[in-house]
Formats: sequence, structure tokens, C-alpha cells
Amino acid sequence: MKRSGWVLFLALFVVFLFAGGAYAKSYYHPRIVQFFSLLDDGNVEVTEDRYFSFEGSFSWAELRILRKGVEDIQFEGVWDAQRGEPLPYEILREANSVGIRWSYRAQDEVRAFRIKYLLKGAVARYQDVAQFYWKVIEDQHAPISELESTFTLPRPSPELFKLFVHSKTSPGEMTFSEDWRTVHFKLQDIPADSFVEVRLLSHPSVFSGITLLPEKRYGAILEEERGFASRELRGFWLGIMAGFLLVGLGILYLVLFVVYYFRYGKEPKVDYQREYEQEPPLDIAPCFLGVALSQKRDNSLLSRAFLATILDLARRGFLEVREEERKGFLTKKEYLVFRFSDKARNREEVSQELNEFEVEVLDLLFKVSKNEEEVSTLDIESWGKEIRGNRSNFLRFIEGWGRDLREEFERRYFKILDPLSERKKNLFTVLGVLYFIGGIFLTIVMSGFSPAVFLGVPFLVLALFLALLGQRVLRRWSGEAALLFRRFMAFRKFLTDFSLLREAPPTLLNIWDRYLVYAVVLGVAEKLLKNLRRYAEETHRDLVVPSWYYPAHGTAFSLASLDAFSGLDALSRRMENMANLRQALSSSSSVGGGFSGGGGGGGGGGSSSAG
Repeated sequence: MKRSGWVLFLALFVVFLFAGGAYAKSYYHPRIVQFFSLLDDGNVEVTEDRYFSFEGSFSWAELRILRKGVEDIQFEGVWDAQRGEPLPYEILREANSVGIRWSYRAQDEVRAFRIKYLLKGAVARYQDVAQFYWKVIEDQHAPISELESTFTLPRPSPELFKLFVHSKTSPGEMTFSEDWRTVHFKLQDIPADSFVEVRLLSHPSVFSGITLLPEKRYGAILEEERGFASRELRGFWLGIMAGFLLVGLGILYLVLFVVYYFRYGKEPKVDYQREYEQEPPLDIAPCFLGVALSQKRDNSLLSRAFLATILDLARRGFLEVREEERKGFLTKKEYLVFRFSDKARNREEVSQELNEFEVEVLDLLFKVSKNEEEVSTLDIESWGKEIRGNRSNFLRFIEGWGRDLREEFERRYFKILDPLSERKKNLFTVLGVLYFIGGIFLTIVMSGFSPAVFLGVPFLVLALFLALLGQRVLRRWSGEAALLFRRFMAFRKFLTDFSLLREAPPTLLNIWDRYLVYAVVLGVAEKLLKNLRRYAEETHRDLVVPSWYYPAHGTAFSLASLDAFSGLDALSRRMENMANLRQALSSSSSVGGGFSGGGGGGGGGGSSSAG
């Protein structure tokens, strides 16, 4: 294995190891219930029940809170919320935070812990408003399914009682008590590492035990909240607009696909009515036929064209074909041996009579040969199956061979694909990819503002599917190629239909090897040979013996000799398999409130974890 292969293997192993570990041990918060009791002196007593759903074995948990916005934080302890039993804990004090870490034992279960602590000096009292601005859920935490928070003032505040909640989750429920003293809110599906912040406003007279600061802050606070709400509302509508934009563009792309298909995807009409043809429609080398009959690279067709080219080299005197067999214990394997003639060794004759692609095949046979005298189908198969890099030898050969064949065919004859259709197909694909990439980016950017943007996601998937589909269905023959295809299919029908073959002139038995070459490319060699045998038997005529073919030792050429050629279809399938063989190696009322994004300026924050 190459060094890069080992690096990839180790990277995948590490990812698997950590992914497996994360799956084996994880937790989330099904519920968190909090009670904030605001005292007259500006301190806040907090009691919260945190529920943990554990998957795996856990023995500790901790909560760290930043001292931003308060004088100090004093933890009173941790209890098992269901049994009421106190749990062992330790206080973690650092320069900018205070934390508590407690111990327990849990295995694949739901546990609830009650934590009590005091926020010292958490309420600020101004000339026109008293404010408690605090992150009730820390910055770093596990996912939370449900959060319930209740806030109670030391006395009623009918003149001013407002609560603003900042979070990245959807708005929840908020309820104010009739005595203007308690407010409760509920949120659901809070993502991991997403804080929840509150800003509780009341009349300054509610907190008589706090020093009155000489400034007015109510107007500035409302202006700041209006900014949060405005950005939230603007983002919400932008998200809706983005969602409908993606939907609209997706529908237009679908309409464009339909229009392009009927204009540029449907095959051209060909004025050709014949049911079959008795002669090859075009005097063309079999190698060229391997690209002319397919709109894209077809390994199966190229494999047959390769084999037909070898057979055609024999028919034209460059090779002699001999039938051989290899005997084993209770088995017998028949194969063909191609012996190089003197003509094949004469480079002048080779260059004069063969095109460059036939020369390439002949040179390959010399290369594969063990003695430069002959090469067998077994040698070709053995060479073709060898893997270099991540491709077989035969795949490497026909990739370049097929590409060059296509270019030369179009230079000599005509374009295989309709040029206008190709330009429209490529344009359609580019538009689809741009829409998909742009839509994914827009969805990610706008998802935090409005879930409506996700309306476009199904259309993004549809566009990607249509872009890939367009590569196939928006491809079509040129007019000349469509006619050639129809004619060769009619010739193929003639080769496979005995009732048609029976109408052929007797001279067919003299040139049957020429037909066999085309039949190999068309994938019907075995069917043609079967029909030839039947045709010869019914007409009591003999097949002309090809000068280049030698039956098995000790036998004369006869109708039975055709059995050796019947294996050509099987051989072509094995050649195709070589081509595919690869190695596995990627708010103006006095009372009210609401929810908005933004915020982050309040006190508190921090992190929580368990293990």
C-alpha cells in the first residue's frame, strides 16, 4: 500500500474510533427547570433542576458560570432532584468564573440534579428602570429539549414589568402573573452551545435596597431591544424571501428541463424506413464502429471493437488464428492463438494498410506476446487483468484508444453528437450546479433567521438530480449519426434473424468472415454463427475455409469448427470485465415582552459538561 493509502486508512480509522466513542458515550438535557428569585438587595437566588439523559457510563458533571455582570457567585450545593439526597461536590474558582463539580454514578438512564446558587449584585437600579440582564443558559452546553424559567420580583411592579429573551431557537411561550410580580417562559429544542439570555425590567422602586444610580437607562434599553427585534424581523422576512426565491428558481429550472428536453433532448427524426440491410451500411473499420454506435464511452462496445479488430487483422493477413485447448484434471479449456505473419512484421505494409488504431492493437499484441511469435487469448486476458494504480491494464488501454478513436472518427466522417444539443446540455448543467451551490450557501446563511428558507431544500435536491439527469437525456445523436445507428441496427437484425439470412445470396458463405467481424462489434457473433451453420445445412452448401484460420490439431475445417468462434461473445464479455476491473482503494404597554435573537451583552455565560 502506498504511503498516501496508509495515511487515508489511519485517518478513517481515527474518525471511526472517535465517532464510535461519541456514539457509545453521550448525553443531552431533556429538560431544565429554573427559578430565579430576585431579592430587594439586588441578589438573585437560583434553583435549577437539570435533567441528564445518559447513554453510557457517567460519574461527574460540572457547571461553570462567568462572573461577568455580578459581584460574585456562591454555590450552595447539588442534590439528587428525585431523592433529595445531597451529592459530593467541589467548588471551582478561577479568575473570571466560579464553577461546581459533583459526583454520582449513572449508566444509560435519566438523572435529575438540583443546583442552588446565589448571584451577588446581579440587579442594576437606575433612575427610571431596574434591570436583571443574565444568561440563564451558558454559552457551552449539550442540546436542551425543553427549558422552563420563572422569575419572581421582591414585590409587584405594575408600572413597569417586561421580559426580553434572546436565543437562537424558535420563540416559545411567555406568561405574566396577574399580580405583576412573576413571569414564566418556556423554550424548546435549544441547540448545543447556544446561550439563552434574559433581560428583566421593572420599576426602580421594586428594589429599595440597591443604590440608585444617577442615570436614566430605560429609553436606551428599549432602543437596543428594538434593534434586536428589528434585525430579527428583518432576518425573518429575508429568510422567507430566500425560501420563496429558491422555490421559484427551482420551479424555473424544472420548466427549463422540460423545454430543453423537447427541443434538444429528443432524438432527431430520420427518414429511414428499411427493416434490415444485407450489407454493412458503411465500409468502416470495426474499431471506428466501437465509438460510432454509442453516444458516450461504452466499455462494452470498445471491448468488442478491440476483439473485432484482432479478428479483422487475421482476415486481412496479419495474423493466423489457431484453435488450441488446455487439458486439466476432468477439465478442458479451449482458447485461440494468434500467430504473427510475415506481413505483420513488415512495418511498411503495416503502415500502408492499417490505420493508426489498428497498428496500436497489433503493437499491443506484440507487447503482450511472450516470444513475439504468437499470442493467445489467455495471454491477453492475463495482461488485461493486471492492476496498475487503481485501473486494469485493459482499461488503461481502451480509455485512451476510445478517446482518440472518437476524435478521429469525427474528423473523418461527422460529429456523433448534435453540437447545439451539447451546448445546451452543458449550459443546463452549469446553471443547475450554480443554483445548487448558491442555494446551499443561502440556506446556511439564512437558516438562523427563518426556517422558511428550508422550503427551497427539496428544490435544491431536485435541481442536482435534474443536472445529472440532463447529462444523459439532453444528449442526442447528430442527424448523420442517428441514420448510421439506425442502419447498423437494421444490419444487426439481418445477422440475427434466420428468416432474413435465408434470403441472402449464396455468396454469403464465401464472405462470412467479413460479416463475423461486424457481428463481434454488434455483440451477435454467436447468433450469426448459429444461423450460418443452419443456413449451410439447409442449402447443402459448404462454408469457404478462411485462409487465416486453422482448426484444432488433427481436424479439418467443418461446420463444427464454428464452435471455436462461438466463444467470441464470451471472450468479449471477459474483455469488458477487464475494462471494469478496479482495485478497492472516497415591545408600548407597561407590561409585556417577547423573544428575539441577538443579545449577548448580559452577565453570566460559561459552560457545562459531564463525563
